[in-house]
Amino acid sequence: MDIEDVMKTLAQSCWGRPAIDAELVAMVGELKRDVMAVATLSDGKDGSLFNVDPAAFDRILRAEAKP
Repeated sequence: MDIEDVMKTLAQSCWGRPAIDAELVAMVGELKRDVMAVATLSDGKDGSLFNVDPAAFDRILRAEAKP
């Protein structure tokens, strides 16, 4: 399953309808941008699965939540 299929499934599950093309493009683009900033793979030295900086994650959420 590729990213577009995941976003189609997510839209259908959350919204109860298929995403229109513009929504799908936006969702896929957002995921591709965020995946490297929010959940990059760890280099394995500390045994963690992800390197997530809580302050950076909080900053991203607050920026997205602003009207």
